[in-house]
Amino acid sequence: ILKESPRQRAANTRTHTPALLKGLIFTDRGIAMTPTVTKKGSRHYRYYTSMDAIRNRACEGRESFVRLNAGMVEGAVVQHIRSLLRTPEIAARAMEAARRTAPDMDEQDVVTALTGFDGLWESLFPAEQARIARLLIERVTVSADGLAVDLRTEGLGSLIREMVTPERRQAA
Repeated sequence: ILKESPRQRAANTRTHTPALLKGLIFTDRGIAMTPTVTKKGSRHYRYYTSMDAIRNRACEGRESFVRLNAGMVEGAVVQHIRSLLRTPEIAARAMEAARRTAPDMDEQDVVTALTGFDGLWESLFPAEQARIARLLIERVTVSADGLAVDLRTEGLGSLIREMVTPERRQAA
């Protein structure tokens, strides 16, 4: 262990536990939040920590989010995306986005892909979940009122194409 550089060991550790919202989560003041980990005994605790807290910048008396439990935030964001994907408005946007690059895509393919999202998500490895999160999420904003998730329509079309293409290959 000591022969390997500490920076390389830290980088290897981070690659084993990809943060779902890395680069996507911000406070309501526009301050980025970064994934951090603490360890107590053999247990690891994951958080999203405000860059203000990491850099020891004062919050100037304003209400600020210093550290949030990563599992809870990620779970809430995924649940919000799941509920958004069930709405007719998002289905219509997904259809438009998918047809821009795949004109032969029909509405039933899009609806099937959107309803199968929950099952797909559960079967993916964390690194693939993080990739899909980057496709679907523009930004997550944390405030005293809760979380706001901005969805990327272009990413939705790309995801639909990826979900439909394997099904078409199997049918052929």
